[in-house]
Amino acid sequence: MFDDLSSLDNQTERAQGVSEEEDKPARSLSRWSHVIAGLIFCLMYFPFRNHTWSWPVAIAVSYTAFVFAIALGLSLDYGDDFFGDPRVPEYVATLLLPHAVMLAPVTLLAYLWLRVIPILPHWMNVAGHYGSTWQLCAIVLFWFAGIREGIWLSRKIKRRVQERI
Repeated sequence: MFDDLSSLDNQTERAQGVSEEEDKPARSLSRWSHVIAGLIFCLMYFPFRNHTWSWPVAIAVSYTAFVFAIALGLSLDYGDDFFGDPRVPEYVATLLLPHAVMLAPVTLLAYLWLRVIPILPHWMNVAGHYGSTWQLCAIVLFWFAGIREGIWLSRKIKRRVQERI
């Protein structure tokens, strides 16, 4: 009878340990990366929408936020990993250069995306309930590229954090 109670306590402790690991603050950053990027896009695009540079700049800044939210969320367990050692933020800052290599084509595609719309066939521009085929293709392409780059950067950050330990 008492053995059953002790096994029940052990089960609840194990269940609590798993739930604590799942609720790490940095992990939620990668889960909400698309919301963060969307908010940054709105803050960068809508106030400046009358300018010709607003679209590519908003895409570039929100893409950067998306990538680094994924990378930091997947690579760091807690904020202490990032803020505890001054070398880690410096290393993350050095990752802006490899990110710029991917950001250049993303920004160019964002610029050309609006310029190509008039020459596309009609069936690609017909806006349905979820947008046009052209819009959906661009969103999926940028989303996939951002996820892949975020995972790649997270592996580099993880290796650097593990070297510190």
